[in-house]
Amino acid sequence: MRRWIARMSFCLVAVGLAAMVGTAQENEVARANALFAAGKRVDALPLYEHLAKQHPNEMLYAERLADCLGAMAMQTSDAAEVKALLTRQRDAAKRAVELGDSAIYVKDMAKIDPDAPLLGSITGPGKALLAEAEKAYTAGDFPKAMAKYTAAAEADPHLYEAPLYAGDTAFVQKDLNTAAQWFARAIGVDPNRETAYRYWGDALVRLGGDPAEAKEKFIEAVVAEPYNGYAMQGIKQWAQTKKAVLLAPKIEPPPAPVADPRKPGNLTVKSDPATAGDKKQPGASLWLTYNQVRASYQRDQFKKDFPKEKEYRHTLREEHAALTSVAQAIKDANLRKSDLDESLRNLVELNDAGMLDCWILISGADPGIQQDYDAYRKEHRQLLLDYLARFVVHEAPNPAQ
Repeated sequence: MRRWIARMSFCLVAVGLAAMVGTAQENEVARANALFAAGKRVDALPLYEHLAKQHPNEMLYAERLADCLGAMAMQTSDAAEVKALLTRQRDAAKRAVELGDSAIYVKDMAKIDPDAPLLGSITGPGKALLAEAEKAYTAGDFPKAMAKYTAAAEADPHLYEAPLYAGDTAFVQKDLNTAAQWFARAIGVDPNRETAYRYWGDALVRLGGDPAEAKEKFIEAVVAEPYNGYAMQGIKQWAQTKKAVLLAPKIEPPPAPVADPRKPGNLTVKSDPATAGDKKQPGASLWLTYNQVRASYQRDQFKKDFPKEKEYRHTLREEHAALTSVAQAIKDANLRKSDLDESLRNLVELNDAGMLDCWILISGADPGIQQDYDAYRKEHRQLLLDYLARFVVHEAPNPAQ
C-alpha cells in the first residue's frame, strides 16, 4: 500500500522553472501542477512524462512522474501492465534520488518491487473495497473514494488503512473535523503506528487547526514509532514551519568495552574513561563506573538478566544501570551541577526528572536497545510524550510575550 505525499515547495519551484522556458512550457507546467494539486494524478501523467523527457535533470519532474505512474498502476487489474507501470515508477524514483531527492517516500518508491501486490499483505473482507477506494482516490474522485473507504472500514473494523485513508480523503477535501474523526478511528485500531498521528498533525497545520494540538500529534507519532523515518520527518517539517528546534540533550558516554577475540572473556577499553567529556571538569573521571557496569554485562550479567536470549546485545537495562551508576557517583562525590560539563549535567537532570530511560530509548538507542522499546512504551507512553515535549521540542519564543 502506498500513499503519495505532495511537497509544498513544488508549486513555487515548478512555476520558477516554467518562467525560464517560455509560455508554452509554462502552460504545461501550470496544467500539470493544477492537476496534481487537485489529486488528478492519472490526468497529470502524460504532462509529467513529457516534462521529465524535456528536462531529464529536473528532480521534481522525475519525482512527480514516479508518483503519477504509481497512481496509474492502481487503475488497472492487468498484472503485466501493473508490473510495467511499477517498474517505470521505481526507475523514475531512482532517477529523482540520483538527482538529489532526499524525501523518504521517494526513496521508498525507488525500492518498489514490481512483482509485489499493490495492496501488500492486506487480507480480509475489506480488501476488495479498499482496492476500489484506492482506484477512486488516485483518479481524483474523492467522494467515491470516501464512500469506499467507509465501506471497507465497516466491513473490517481491524483494517487500519481504511479509516486512515478516509481521514486523508477528508483532509484533501478540506474537512478537518471529519478527517480528525477518521484519524482517531485509525489510532483506535492501532495506536502504535505513526501514520494517523502524522496525517492528523499535518491536517491541523494545513487546515488552520490548533497549533498546540498539531504539535501534540507529531510528538505522538514519534512515540508510536521513534525509529520510523516518516515519524521523524513529520515533526522536523512541523519544526521548520514553526521555527522550532529539535535538539535532544547531549550525553556522551565513553566507548563501550570491547571483547578481545584472541582471549575470550577479556575486555578492553578503547580510550581512558577520564577523557569522556571535558577532563578538566570535576566528575569527568566518574565515567569509569560506566565502563565497569557495561563490562560486567558483557562478561556475565546479560546472561543472568536475559537467560532466554542466545547472544549478548546492548539493552535498555544495561545502559540504564551504567548511566545511573555515573549519576550516583556524582551524587556521592557531592559535585554541583554547575561544576560538571554539559554531558554530565544533562545526565543528572534527566535522571532527576525520571526520564533517563526515555533519552536512552529515543535519543540514544542502538539496534540492541531498540528491541526493548515496545515493552517500555506499553507501560510509559505518557512519560515518553513528556520527555519529547520537555527536552527535545523547543519552540521559538513568542515575540509578543
